[in-house]
Amino acid sequence: MKQQQAKVYYQAGNDFLKKRNYLKAIKSYKDAIKLYSGYFKAYCNLGVTYKNAGLFREAEETYEKALKLKPNSGVIFNNLGNVYMVTNRLAEAKLFYQKAIGIYREYKEAWYNLGQVYYFTGETEKAVETRVMLEKLRQIVRTKGC
Repeated sequence: MKQQQAKVYYQAGNDFLKKRNYLKAIKSYKDAIKLYSGYFKAYCNLGVTYKNAGLFREAEETYEKALKLKPNSGVIFNNLGNVYMVTNRLAEAKLFYQKAIGIYREYKEAWYNLGQVYYFTGETEKAVETRVMLEKLRQIVRTKGC
């Protein structure tokens, strides 16, 4: 019963997030988590909302809680990398993007983000290598669609 109620708050949070009403989205996701402390998706979207609202410390803390629920979540590693990227913690961002790719080798967003870190840190050759890998992944997707 509580999980069903939590889902209602989660959906409301998604609606608020789409409308960029971050304060209401945060409240909705927190209400969902209060009802169901193991609600991984609510933690994920709460972290996204905090990041979008510029509340980077809160986003990081939320993603760390999500990792306790799913320690091998490539999505959470990528999202943590994004928080580190916008807070100019590029070495940490690189590490977390690499972790995301280690979990899911075809994770295009993580490859793109890793390439950005390499570019910003002056590692041009590695940046080019990630772009080549990203293009290969895009080709695989196109081929599968045929």
